[in-house]
Amino acid sequence: MEPSSSAGNWPSAIIANTLAQVAPKHPCLPKALRRLVSAKPGEAFWLWRLKFRTTDTNVRFDPSKYGWGWVSNNVSWVIPTAGAILALERGRRLGLIRGREVERRTSLACSMLLDRMCPRGGWNAGNSVVYGVALAPHIDATSIALAGLRFYYHLPEVRQSLSWLLAADCSSAFSLACKILALQSYVDVRSDARPALEAAQAKLAVLVQEPAQVAENSTLALSILALSGPNPFALEAA
Repeated sequence: MEPSSSAGNWPSAIIANTLAQVAPKHPCLPKALRRLVSAKPGEAFWLWRLKFRTTDTNVRFDPSKYGWGWVSNNVSWVIPTAGAILALERGRRLGLIRGREVERRTSLACSMLLDRMCPRGGWNAGNSVVYGVALAPHIDATSIALAGLRFYYHLPEVRQSLSWLLAADCSSAFSLACKILALQSYVDVRSDARPALEAAQAKLAVLVQEPAQVAENSTLALSILALSGPNPFALEAA
């Protein structure tokens, strides 16, 4: 059996997150949320899991733990998985989705993120070790993964990854905006998060004055959100 064609749900996660914040009564929102719950990437099917455990062993991860992929008929990746977690949690809080399947799907996705964490904290795009070599974490992937795992801060993996992000330096407006949006969710649990956040915002305010830094719309949009809100990565305490 091949993976469902709905496995690539990054657009659904973006739409659901957006509608949940600006138009929570829109009729498309419950449909997008149900699509996310039912979607299954390659690892959800036994033949793919067998492949990763027998022949395709150059990457290190547990194929029984999965989230969401970028495109159809693909495996799980960090950013679309974290985005879907945020969307489903917003949908749950709005009362639009509920039940054990939603809880199971979200819990499974969180376990996938924890399993794919880089050895020293943070996240790469999808794997942590390839051909026996530890991959370096990326600021953007780490930021959105930490946003999705905000209420798992008690876990050592999340604390370690937040420490990595706090220490990470960058000269890119895109990465800096992602870092700011993630740190805003942790200022209440980590005393050094606010000073790092304020320093990053001051640096970003200078960077956005350079046209080359905000030459494409995604960076411009994230920079605006990071400097003036609202925060699409943030979930308030339930």
